Amino acid sequence: MTTKQKSVLLSVLMLVLCLALVAGGTYALFSDDVTLTNHLEAGTLDITLKRTKLETLSLDNNTGYLAENVNTDVVDFSTPNDRNVFDIEDGVLIVPCSSYTATMEITNDVATSDVAFSYWLEIRFGSESDLELANQLRVVLTTEDGVEHEVILSNGAMIGSEGAPIGTLAKTASETFKISVEFLDLDNNNDAKSKKVSFDLIVHAVQAIKAPTATP
Repeated sequence: MTTKQKSVLLSVLMLVLCLALVAGGTYALFSDDVTLTNHLEAGTLDITLKRTKLETLSLDNNTGYLAENVNTDVVDFSTPNDRNVFDIEDGVLIVPCSSYTATMEITNDVATSDVAFSYWLEIRFGSESDLELANQLRVVLTTEDGVEHEVILSNGAMIGSEGAPIGTLAKTASETFKISVEFLDLDNNNDAKSKKVSFDLIVHAVQAIKAPTATP
């Protein structure tokens, strides 16, 4: 496969996850069809990404206590909408010990995708965010088989890679992963008062040539 052909089969899905005072969510999905002069047509790779469950431990403005909530509405982030993954609206505050966990389902779209793909995730810390708050937020990605990858938000991270992906999906296949954000209970929590952060969760996907080898 040439570099040009490979680039056609690369898809990137981005969700903007903004915390503290949140502006909302967005995404970008890239795919392409190329017809060559010898009448060969390159296939496409298409990701579908949906949130199937949202579990929160968040501030109840009426009582001042943390309250648990579960939302099982399915939200499709494969098409433009004004929601972010954690449904943290503009003006909503996060506090120490609060947490947000989104269960995401990633699917190799049966209608529009021609190839298997591997995927991995990138957590990109917003450059204009306040470090005082970002240093106190823990982000955890949990794969479908229960493997956890943990980072402090201010560090950012590439969770997996093309050579060591989080998962590989054949045509029509799907699997779930969880992405969580927790405001840690620390001695210096007061340093984060009234601070703001944002970060991007970027799902990278690229064509998989061979089926993954089973782990013994």
